[in-house]
Amino acid sequence: MEACAAVVMEEFLGTMVVSKFELNYPMEYVTSVEGSYDNKSGFITMLRFTTNRQTSQDFGLATTSSFVHHKVDHMIVGFHGKSSNMLLHKIGVHVIPI
Repeated sequence: MEACAAVVMEEFLGTMVVSKFELNYPMEYVTSVEGSYDNKSGFITMLRFTTNRQTSQDFGLATTSSFVHHKVDHMIVGFHGKSSNMLLHKIGVHVIPI
């Protein structure tokens, strides 16, 4: 069994911080990603990953505007999105049936 990790870089008070969320692949897989965004800029400010076994810490700062990418009985196998200047504008997921 091999370990797999999601590595997230975030800026905190002007300092880059690298955080890691480890999965026990292939027995553990991502089932949803949720986050929040800034209403004015539209930038994503926080991401949180859920697997079939655990939920990650929040990566970034939560706001009152939120979204969830989840499809029942499916696992997330990939991500796509848009970013610029270390800011995440959009995120989408690729899923397959479990």
